[in-house]
Amino acid sequence: MAISVGKRNLGRHMLRNRKTGRGPLGRFCVALAAGSLLAACFPEEEAGTRDVADVGKSALRFRDADADRSIYGSYLAGRFAESQSDLAFAASMLERVLEDNPDDRALLRRTFVLTLGAGMGDRAVELANRLLEDGGSQTSATMLVAGRDLRDGKPDAALERIEKLPNSGLGRFAKPLGRAWALAAKKDYDGALAALGPLSDEKGFAVMYELHAGLIEELAGRLDAAEARYAKMAPKAEDASVRVVRIYASLLQRNGKVEKARELVAAKLEENAESMVLAEDLRRLKDGESIPRRASKPAYGLAEGLFNVASALPRDRAENVVLLYGRIALDLDPDFALAKLLIGDVLVARDRYKEAIEVYNEVPPATPYGWSARLRAADAMYELERLDEASTLLSAMAKDRPERVDALLKLGNFMRYKEKFEKAVVAYDRALDRLGEPGKRHWTLFYSRGIALERSERWDRAEKDFLKALEFEPEQPYVLNYLGYSWVEQGKNIDRAKDMIERAVQQRRNDGYIVDSMGWVLYRLGKYDEAVDHLERAVQLRPQDPVINDHLGDAYWRVGRRHEARFQWRRALSFEPTDEDRVKIEAKLEGGLGRPDPTVQMETGG
Repeated sequence: MAISVGKRNLGRHMLRNRKTGRGPLGRFCVALAAGSLLAACFPEEEAGTRDVADVGKSALRFRDADADRSIYGSYLAGRFAESQSDLAFAASMLERVLEDNPDDRALLRRTFVLTLGAGMGDRAVELANRLLEDGGSQTSATMLVAGRDLRDGKPDAALERIEKLPNSGLGRFAKPLGRAWALAAKKDYDGALAALGPLSDEKGFAVMYELHAGLIEELAGRLDAAEARYAKMAPKAEDASVRVVRIYASLLQRNGKVEKARELVAAKLEENAESMVLAEDLRRLKDGESIPRRASKPAYGLAEGLFNVASALPRDRAENVVLLYGRIALDLDPDFALAKLLIGDVLVARDRYKEAIEVYNEVPPATPYGWSARLRAADAMYELERLDEASTLLSAMAKDRPERVDALLKLGNFMRYKEKFEKAVVAYDRALDRLGEPGKRHWTLFYSRGIALERSERWDRAEKDFLKALEFEPEQPYVLNYLGYSWVEQGKNIDRAKDMIERAVQQRRNDGYIVDSMGWVLYRLGKYDEAVDHLERAVQLRPQDPVINDHLGDAYWRVGRRHEARFQWRRALSFEPTDEDRVKIEAKLEGGLGRPDPTVQMETGG
């Protein structure tokens, strides 16, 4: 995984809100609400089914009175477990209900989806076969069973199942892929290419079409034709994804064009300097070792296709399908590291950190994706409050790879989130010592260390780090804001601080912390009316921040709105300020504000 700090917003509130463990440098993946796993995302997934809530309205049958209580208890336990994304327990509970209601297809479908989502492949296949009896159609069930047929060397059976899929919804993507790889397993390669055709007509799926056409050409032994397909997707390294570059390079190597493969990988590595997988591929090419083929078997080709579909779907609207297709891809190819990372990421998004760690740990550390898996596992450990375990893992990783900084950067971030600022500085120092000559992309490291140094009351070093970060990214809004606000708090370089914060506000007009900074610098300049306007907006944007409410109270006091000032100070106290701030606010509630300090407005310039 690339250095994750770059993927998150870095706000000034890390300076101020000392109750916050992490601030915006939160989890790797955006947390999505864990909705019902059976909520259908595509038409054919919902046709003829009922939502699980409707199961409670079904004519559930019970053997006796005790079973009545037991079955409802199991159903309710399963429903609650599902709401918590505990899919394995939810599936086990609904299995009990299903025993008494074997003909309830909505219940059967829900139990199947929960079972597959939990990674219980063999049991999911049994339930899928029941769903598909009597000509029933359900895309994920069909793809799971057909995939097993393909994996077990029964392409005719797989093809027969896939032909029954609809041409709408997810079937628009799954059916062409399934037919193509089943035909390829029958060695009907031209038929397989023709079967892929509908994908080329789908908006945004042209690359997927060319990729799978190339993989099928490879399987047929037509390497020149495969190369032509890949060349369309990657005329230049920067025009293609890392995935495509790796597959293309593997083909070039096997087609006797090793130097071209080296150039392709090296060019992509240049723009993705932190990529472990590209670095490993380049090493293999230089040492004469083979880059593994992606689809040496038809089942692996279909696994790649389902992974591609899952990766292309919007996580916020199709998270359930992403998980199911990731599970089916892993069922087809148990060593598919990227599918494991995808599944782990979905589990993290659902706050199922323990299960995510188990999935990440299935990726062997020595493999190219093992590094990324361990970084993700460390994130999940942190979320579980297992800081010592995460620190041990990251320290071991830093020792394993003395040339890399990402494990140390993550370790420093974790320590900073937990307000262990001295330890954070040590980790950041070690990371920067490894860099040699830092580059533009390392601005986040200087910024993060600057925060830890400032919180450790080592301002001279902190200021240098913030200024260094601005050398690399002169208009970075969070650095401008943090440094500008810090100067304002110290009553120095006020004019320059105001200019910096104004530039930050122009870029982040809806960031409450940055808008607050603008209001506060105006306050320190004695422009209280203007300050009120900005601080009122900041409170609207961040209504529960104690510091912003406190600032607004100060501004209200200076413009003579004394009752409103005390109201804002009381609000600030209700939002759990730091002990230091609490003492100051209580003193203001008791005696108000004294006269403004004229020296603050004199220290301008810089």
